[in-house]
Amino acid sequence: MSQPTLYVAFPASDELRDRIDTFLEVTREEPDSNHVQELEAIMDPFLDEVLHTYFTGPIDAVNAKGTAVNVILGAMKVISKAAHGLAGRLMRKTSVEEQRALAEHFRNLRLEKDGQVYIGYPLSPALAERASLVFQEFADGNGQMPRLVEVMDGISAGAIENYLDKTVGNLELGRINRGLVSGARATIKKASASSVEKGIPAMEKSHQKPVVAYFESLLLQP
Repeated sequence: MSQPTLYVAFPASDELRDRIDTFLEVTREEPDSNHVQELEAIMDPFLDEVLHTYFTGPIDAVNAKGTAVNVILGAMKVISKAAHGLAGRLMRKTSVEEQRALAEHFRNLRLEKDGQVYIGYPLSPALAERASLVFQEFADGNGQMPRLVEVMDGISAGAIENYLDKTVGNLELGRINRGLVSGARATIKKASASSVEKGIPAMEKSHQKPVVAYFESLLLQP
C-alpha cells in the first residue's frame, strides 16, 4: 500500500487566493484571450508569501536576532530582488498560450484542506521520510544538525524547482531572457544555499526546536 503524498505548503492569504482563482477562472472561461493583467497581479503576493514562508516566517516564530538572522535576511533580500525583477520582466510579455500553461501550473500548486487554500509542492517519498524522521528527532531533543541541513537543502531545492524552474519552464524564452533566467537562478540558488548551510547551523540552541517545529508545520497531506 503506497504512502499518501506529503507536500510542503503554506496557507495562501486571501489576496493571493483570490488573485490565483481569478486568473484560473478567466483563463478557463476565455482561453483564447489575453489575461496578462490577472497573471501579473499574482506575482508580487506570490513571491512575497513564498519568501515569508522560508525566511521571515521561521525568524518570527522565535523572535530571533543575531548572526543567523542576518545571514538569512541577507539571503532573502538577494532572492527577492532577483525573483521580483525576473517576474516583472517575463510575465508582462507572456503569450495567450503561455498564460494557459501558467494557469495549469498554478492549478497544480493550489491545494485545499479543510476549506483553506494552500500553495505547495510534493516531496519525493524518500525526502518526505527523511524530513519526518529528522523533524521528530529534533522534537525529541536529539536532532543532528547535518541531517537537518540535508533535509532543508532538499526542501529548498524543491522550492526552486517548483516555484522558479517550473514557472519559467512554461515560457518561450529568447537568448537574452534565457541568460537572465540562468543568472537569476544561480543567484537564488547560491543565496538559498547560504541561508540553509550557514544560517541554520548558526541558530541559537534554544531556537532550533521551535524553528524545526515551524518547518514541520508546513508538511501537508491534502
